Amino acid sequence: MLSRTCAYAMRVMCISLLAVGGATAQIVNFESPHVNPIALSPSGDVLVVCNTPDNRIEVFDVTGIAPILVNSIPVGADPVSVRFRTESEVWVANHISDSVSVVDLDRGTVMHTLMVRHDADPNLYLDEPTDIAFAGDPQRAFVTFSQSNRIAVFDPANPENNPSIIQIAGEDPKALTVSPNGMYVYAAIFESGNRTTVLGGGAEILSTIPFPPNAVSDPTGPYGGQNPPPNNGSEFEPPITDFLVGATMIPVGLVVKQDSEGKWRDDNGTDWTSFVSGPEAAKSGRPVGWELMDHDMACINANTLQVEYADHLMNICMNLAVNPNDGRVLMIGTDATNEIRFEPVINGTFLRVNGAFVEPGTLDGTVFDLNPHLGDYSQRSVAPSERAKSIGDPRGIAWNAAGDRCYITGLGSNNLIVLDENGDRVEEIPTELPEGPTGVVVDDERNRLYVISKFASVLSQIDLASKGTDSTLSLHDPSPESIKLGRKHLYDTHKNSGLGHIACASCHIDVRMDRLVWDLGAPDQLVKPL
Repeated sequence: MLSRTCAYAMRVMCISLLAVGGATAQIVNFESPHVNPIALSPSGDVLVVCNTPDNRIEVFDVTGIAPILVNSIPVGADPVSVRFRTESEVWVANHISDSVSVVDLDRGTVMHTLMVRHDADPNLYLDEPTDIAFAGDPQRAFVTFSQSNRIAVFDPANPENNPSIIQIAGEDPKALTVSPNGMYVYAAIFESGNRTTVLGGGAEILSTIPFPPNAVSDPTGPYGGQNPPPNNGSEFEPPITDFLVGATMIPVGLVVKQDSEGKWRDDNGTDWTSFVSGPEAAKSGRPVGWELMDHDMACINANTLQVEYADHLMNICMNLAVNPNDGRVLMIGTDATNEIRFEPVINGTFLRVNGAFVEPGTLDGTVFDLNPHLGDYSQRSVAPSERAKSIGDPRGIAWNAAGDRCYITGLGSNNLIVLDENGDRVEEIPTELPEGPTGVVVDDERNRLYVISKFASVLSQIDLASKGTDSTLSLHDPSPESIKLGRKHLYDTHKNSGLGHIACASCHIDVRMDRLVWDLGAPDQLVKPL
């Protein structure tokens, strides 16, 4: 049973040494993820972009034929989201300095720097702000603090007063969006899980881990104690190598997933519910009635601060946006198939890039594949022309004012897809964007899109009539060249997968981990005990 790690990639992406003026300076790159790094003012005349590696926001006049840089304002360390509160006031979430900058664009200065240490609770320190939203009557400012699993609610008229704190029942709340009437705030829970858990299987053999119990090898279990259990009826797929036939195989744990009926099943369809939450739950170290939380989106009443949840959408919830026409929330992200065992079986197909519509009020969700051209994933490679259609690592999302077109950027696929109000892919933006497109906004008045590409540090303007890029502008990026050159090997889904939708960063999102357990064994290979 393996939890995938990639320590080498993490080291490469985090720290690089750069020679400066004959001396060696340490450049720390935290690979802070963009959440909503680009925003258009209420009038539509001013565009603000987070320049994350340079710790500043860039301000553009977009009333002409192309964006014109009019100001560059230092903020905190690693800004990842920016939001307009008024035409001249923006709030910026600074991921590494754990601060929120309130900026006066007319004066070009930071008016307030908010770092949440609550007077009523001196031990409360909120970590890693990721996004901001304004909602409610009177208006409040909502800020997600992903590492603390909390949302702080500020009074914009008195931003340095102690905020109210909302505890989120989920891991890493990040992206925010607001209902059309301004009364509800929706928060995407980034590492939400996917209703999979693991049953212990090898602890008694190793005699070093007292917990969890060896449930898979229990003779009263569904397979009579056979460990590892088969994954294809009574057989193994791929077949066990001749060397292992009749031999004693190393016992392992087993991943099971809860289905729509509440049953816990393995990848062979076998029901383990009795051992997970039923009368024999103690055999897996659980209490009877044990349940696994799977909240994907929080819905917050902006006035009462009461919270409800939408569940069972996907396990990495990247971003979300509200259709201004019907109020439905569209979530984008990925869903892993880690309940399926063995590397030869899931090679090249271990993840789906999904969207999910969530109904306002009921919070019922409908999940769909953002890569419908890949069919049932029975193939592991497609023609380059089909691979180029795939979107991988979706990050940016924006609806037009009419609510009949939604634009989604692929951080790993360097492209942009277009959906209609039903979630069907209806258009392709044929140009390949600069590396690492994240934030996207729609300029309805001028029939344009603006896209910021994080890795290339380039702002692109796309003409929606011609579907082509008619302007690009590079931002100052002090990142070492080794970082810039190395990223494609971690993130690029078109170069790194036969279907064009996955890469190393699909599990190691933002050079971190997906918090899932995988069984990457290979029955057709030799046993290599640790």
